[in-house]
Amino acid sequence: MLNRSMVEQIKCRWREFRREPSAFFWVVFMPVIWMLALGFAFSKPHPETYGIGWHAPTKATPWTSSLHDVLQKDPQLKFREGDIEELRTRMKRGEIALIVTSSKDQAVSYTLDEKNPEAVRAEKYVDDAVQRFGGRQDTIQKDLQSIEVEGGRYVDFLIPGLLGLSIMTSSLFGVGMTIVSNRKENLLKRYLATPMRAYEYIVSHVCGRMMVLTAEFIAVMITGFVIFHFKVYGNFLSYIFFAVLGAAAFTSIALLCAARTRSIPMISGLTNLISLPMMMLSGVFFSKNNFPDWLITATAYLPLTALNDGLRRIALEGQPLHSLGFEIAVLSFYLFVPAIITQRLFKWF
Repeated sequence: MLNRSMVEQIKCRWREFRREPSAFFWVVFMPVIWMLALGFAFSKPHPETYGIGWHAPTKATPWTSSLHDVLQKDPQLKFREGDIEELRTRMKRGEIALIVTSSKDQAVSYTLDEKNPEAVRAEKYVDDAVQRFGGRQDTIQKDLQSIEVEGGRYVDFLIPGLLGLSIMTSSLFGVGMTIVSNRKENLLKRYLATPMRAYEYIVSHVCGRMMVLTAEFIAVMITGFVIFHFKVYGNFLSYIFFAVLGAAAFTSIALLCAARTRSIPMISGLTNLISLPMMMLSGVFFSKNNFPDWLITATAYLPLTALNDGLRRIALEGQPLHSLGFEIAVLSFYLFVPAIITQRLFKWF
């Protein structure tokens, strides 16, 4: 099967990737940059901070002054003072979530948007501090036990998602752009006049994606291992298999997108139309648990969701492949169905 023309086509796919600086940057360096930026920003656990505004009373009393000092010195509160109009303006800008007013002793008023989850949490935290300042004592003894969950850091969640995102973007844009560009320049038509078989050109793109996958997989995983001590708790070969299955599925989708397209702007718009919604809905950077239940169910059938969920379940939960039947079925569907349709629709000129 690997005759000379096939080998030359595979070499051509690698040269196209290696000689395009922007493609090399987006595949190898961009996921690493995302990982470093978000990993250092969110991985270290730290208490949540709240912006609060203090509306000073007309006549301060020793009690209100002491309360002011207590809230101002709290490390989890970003304290701002001002009149009510200034504080409302700061609230609109998102600088503060809560306005605290104390016009008399033993009385506190809170102003907040109850539809804002951060404001609700800020009110509970501030009220707890105020009640303790007022002399409240807990009657039940509390025992706090801290544990460190393996794979529970944000960066552990992030790395499989970045790998899935990189696989999707490199496959969709790399394969689609190359085929459309070759068709526009009449290279595909000239290929048909050579001894090369038609299927060899398509297979060369699949093999080329596997070479690009090797580069992006190594870049993401080595950076995760070295800098963040990322660990795959499941079988590493299963992890690699799932990445390969995801790359094959997105390559198949890219081939379908480029089957008849002749315009670079059109293939660019089409791939953006496919990739951008998945980037937002498939849990690349943050968990999907904040979505409505119906949306979580719907997005489970997206290929990027299946790829990310499968990679995370293998890496973080140590799940074997046979427990990932749904994710494998979804990716297999996007591998075979677009490939069959492409075979019927593909146009060489």
